[in-house]
Amino acid sequence: MAKAGQKNTMFNILAVLVGALLMGFLWRVRGTTGWGSSWGLLNAGFVFTMFLILVNGARQKMNAGWLGLTSLSFMLTVPAWGTIIGQITGVLEDSELIETQKFVSIPSAVFQMLCLGFGVAVIFGIMLGRAYSSKQWKILDFIIVIAIFYAVDLIAKATVSHWIIDAIQPQAAELFEEGLALAGKDEGTAYKAYMSHFADISWAKKIAGGRNYFSAVQTISSAFRAIAAIVATRFIVKDKVAAKTGLIVSAAFAFSITVSDLFFYFGNGGYHELGASAFPESVYPWSCWEYFTGFIAGGIITAFVLSLKKEDDVPEITFAKIPEKATTVLTFIMGYVFLIGVNLVRPILERYDDSDYLILCVILAVVVAAVIVFVVAKKLGVKAQDADMTAYSKMLFPILTVSMIVTYMFLAIPEDMNYTGIGSVHNILVVASVVVILLWWAKYGLKAKSK
Repeated sequence: MAKAGQKNTMFNILAVLVGALLMGFLWRVRGTTGWGSSWGLLNAGFVFTMFLILVNGARQKMNAGWLGLTSLSFMLTVPAWGTIIGQITGVLEDSELIETQKFVSIPSAVFQMLCLGFGVAVIFGIMLGRAYSSKQWKILDFIIVIAIFYAVDLIAKATVSHWIIDAIQPQAAELFEEGLALAGKDEGTAYKAYMSHFADISWAKKIAGGRNYFSAVQTISSAFRAIAAIVATRFIVKDKVAAKTGLIVSAAFAFSITVSDLFFYFGNGGYHELGASAFPESVYPWSCWEYFTGFIAGGIITAFVLSLKKEDDVPEITFAKIPEKATTVLTFIMGYVFLIGVNLVRPILERYDDSDYLILCVILAVVVAAVIVFVVAKKLGVKAQDADMTAYSKMLFPILTVSMIVTYMFLAIPEDMNYTGIGSVHNILVVASVVVILLWWAKYGLKAKSK
């Protein structure tokens, strides 16, 4: 018979593997029609956090309201990366309006990718760590961290991010200034043009080089605001666990998003794009970059959470002064209606946007979501703040996972159905991941014990 220590080791190894597969699946789904951008991050935060509850147990601060806020916090940190991820070849391209090309140093491209990844999930990481710490946060603590986060973001966008771009990649400003001249716009330097249209990337996209320059400023600023949020959590709020978790989550994405960028290097022809793609047609660099970004980060985050030392399990006090009826209503809306409803209905709404069946499909999705909310509320109680989050996760984790894979593969207008490209590497990985995830849930997730 295997000893208890051996069983725990095997459980942890499997948990890290499944955490990697799960975030790989979620991050790939996040990049597709129906989820996309910030809403996809809400979904990723929701499902991945439920997985961590099943793996590492729930705590008193892990209630439905916390789960909702933690999932929402992922949406606060979505930088733009459309023109950044291809720079790994040493080529700076932004030819939406004119054919133009400039060469940049690969180290400058790597630096921007590291900044991009470091800034993509910091608030989510802090919120995650807050649940595992013995520090009881007050509303003022949240206000302080978010205020510093946004203040540093604005300051960096107006100052230091431009200086860094000028130092490591002056070609970005040169391309933008050439685009301004070609468009007949007397805006002066790239910096002056940016400040005149502060962070308005919709304006910048109309100018060759503008989208790239504005994205670069946002990318570097995202790293600064992430550092500021971590420092504020550690030294002002004084929550060591939350700050450390925020740092590890940020570092995990910085590493994963940069390493996975090699798919673009080899897929786009290598150095200066001089060669042919090194991959067969079944390998799509963008889709594989998405999957492996999530895969690597998910494994690192899961391993870190499993390594955390157990601190005192203290009750939630953040909203203790709010009347109980208001707390009950708000938590029900956040933890039941919003998280379940949005993640089931919105993908259908988006994926059938150009279909004659849009109204019917959305109605069916709303009915399904309402039935699930009713069943969950009946089993766990209408007072969502008192719900057993282990039982909550046991029920909803497989439902959301199955809903995502079915929607991703089959529910959409024909051009957005992924089953037609089942032979592509990223779709094979997605299907294989879901199979392993569901097998893990049946073997271990269902046995997770409430505390």
